[in-house]
Amino acid sequence: MASFEHITPEGFRVDGRRLHEPRCIRCAVGAAAIGGGSVGVGLGGGLEADGCAIFELGGTKAVAYVYGPMEMRRGMQQHDRATLSCSLSTASFGTAVRLGGGGTRGRDRQSTERSLWIQQTFEHAILLEQYPRSQIRLYVHLLQSDGAGVAAAINAATLALADAGIPMRDTVSACTAGMLGRRAAVDLSRDEEMAGGAQVTMATLAGARKVSLLEVESKVPEGMFAPLYETALTGCDAIALQMKACLLEHATQSFSLRMSLRSGQKS
Repeated sequence: MASFEHITPEGFRVDGRRLHEPRCIRCAVGAAAIGGGSVGVGLGGGLEADGCAIFELGGTKAVAYVYGPMEMRRGMQQHDRATLSCSLSTASFGTAVRLGGGGTRGRDRQSTERSLWIQQTFEHAILLEQYPRSQIRLYVHLLQSDGAGVAAAINAATLALADAGIPMRDTVSACTAGMLGRRAAVDLSRDEEMAGGAQVTMATLAGARKVSLLEVESKVPEGMFAPLYETALTGCDAIALQMKACLLEHATQSFSLRMSLRSGQKS
């Protein structure tokens, strides 16, 4: 599909959004909210997760599970900090994000690469020095992928880490931006990604607006990197606000539940 078909003369995208508007965001935190506390076969060995969350961005849905901090085998420990591992996978019935070709081998290579992106992003955000000689395992599964899969995975991971009580320097939020013709647009759908324009995936420490991940795909036209960068940064800000609201709601509900249980015990 040609890039000009993605924007109407009135400035609307195919799905009705303006260029600066992200897709609808839905998120839930905690085992009860997402319907279970274990990852299942192949992710964490069926153990109960210490934190879990689901994050939806339009038609893209990611679920994240956190295990730890937990004891790590001798010889693999770091004496001054925890070791973080991350695994990103896509459901067989989901649509892979911008496949690089090469069939299964290509998808596996891409998954490994993007798992490393997520791991490095959170290695800078989590206070790993508070858990020496231990490990934290993070699993993210893309149940549906309709664009911005890595961004959704990072956002789900942030919520799951918060649910597990893992301290972080700041809230990590992620968003994509890309060129539709000669104009920068936030949060690309899969169809917009496949149009072939330049695009970036950005993750930030929301409070400081410090960029912790910036991956650029395709050549950025001269003079267009700055608006692309600012569009992604603004998208991260908007998503961070909704994530914080989700965490606040979860904390409020958890506090109310604990108070109710205490009242019941006293009576």
